[in-house]
Amino acid sequence: MSPSYIISGNLTERQIEADVAQYLGWCAEGMPFRLHDVNEQLTGADKLCDVLVPIYIQFKKSKGLRSLSSQPIKLRVNESPLQAIRRFRAKHELPDDPTLFFELRKQADGAQDLQHNILLAHNQPPTSHAVYVAPLYLDRRAYFDDLCSGPRFRHDPWDWRESLIWHHRTIGPMLRYFDRQPFLKGHVSIVPHERVDDHRHHYAYSIAGDSVSWHSPEIVERGVSRLSDFMSLRVRQLLTQGYELPSAEQSLSLAADILQTMDLAVERVLGEGGAVEKLHSYGQWLWKEYDIRQILLLGKRDEIEEVRSIKR
Repeated sequence: MSPSYIISGNLTERQIEADVAQYLGWCAEGMPFRLHDVNEQLTGADKLCDVLVPIYIQFKKSKGLRSLSSQPIKLRVNESPLQAIRRFRAKHELPDDPTLFFELRKQADGAQDLQHNILLAHNQPPTSHAVYVAPLYLDRRAYFDDLCSGPRFRHDPWDWRESLIWHHRTIGPMLRYFDRQPFLKGHVSIVPHERVDDHRHHYAYSIAGDSVSWHSPEIVERGVSRLSDFMSLRVRQLLTQGYELPSAEQSLSLAADILQTMDLAVERVLGEGGAVEKLHSYGQWLWKEYDIRQILLLGKRDEIEEVRSIKR
């Protein structure tokens, strides 16, 4: 039985992963690119894309910690490290009513490295991005009621229309719709920021998806770190003049370097085909071996450049 200062959630990582991956794969309708989940089949059009940015996601479920003011710490000889999180957030006046958190995953038997370090290796902007994603909810019913109703199931969740993209000069205002999507606003996104030697570390954050702290203790980000903000930034960058448009070959080279670092046979993992197909095979391997999900942001350079040329 959990101590009384811990609030246990009843969501599962698999449920969260399935919901978010499906949503991201669906939500780019009408845009000059699409988000391709690793479990989808590649189409002929996908294989012809010459702009590709992989996003690697480790899905976590949140647990909660009650604030010190609501439940003071009782000193004990063998104190849980979770109490240190409660003290740290109270000391630095971070939101803690309640605090949400997750622990890193233990290294699996036979794995080359901790999952956290593998995820960290994939965070190489602008070529590749990696992030933890966890819901800002603890209760399955609240998650369902708040995230699976209303605007989530609009025909076009972003309120974009293809005619608006190509013919109206309102790209800047339209991008703000990314920040307003309830489903994506309901998840925190945290970029892994340093290597670890064991799994006994925690990320903690507020129920608003801000004030992220890392334990061993430091404040990682006082501002908002929601999935809506993360995805909005990715799109803003791609549609900004002068920002690099990475190719599938660049991302594939990074994947091959990671495999070589792990002393694994690159050709066996990547298989045959073009760069997009090989990267897709790599994503399937990574999901199977390390439970890290790959989402490919795919586009065509000439179409993105045309959108970039529209005056804001």
